[in-house]
Amino acid sequence: MMHHDLLGEITTAGDQDQHDAVFTYENREIEITIIPDGESLDEVVEFAAKVVSQLAELDQTSKTIIVRDMRATYNGGWNEYDEAQEDGTFITVSNPELSETEFEAKFTLNGINITGLESIDLFYDDSNLF
Repeated sequence: MMHHDLLGEITTAGDQDQHDAVFTYENREIEITIIPDGESLDEVVEFAAKVVSQLAELDQTSKTIIVRDMRATYNGGWNEYDEAQEDGTFITVSNPELSETEFEAKFTLNGINITGLESIDLFYDDSNLF
């Protein structure tokens, strides 16, 4: 285990090449997984800290891309579906189309993976839109 001022306690998972930490972002706990992938753990931890220090900007950029790439798909049919009932029948569910602001608000950052010094994965809860 090691401690980082921004990331807090960093623990080693069962796989010796995976390290986990939990930090607070927008009043929520976010888990970050750090995988050195052949790089120095200290360097990758510092890269992870840099990502976390810029997370507000990265989160907003990611949400902008999500809205740009996925809102039309949702509004074009994913908002309507048939839901199976206990008696075997189906009812049609038709949710309203969402504006860009409404759609973006449905996505909440809930995890980050850092692999090496070049790969950042942000994971989102999509409020069951898809």
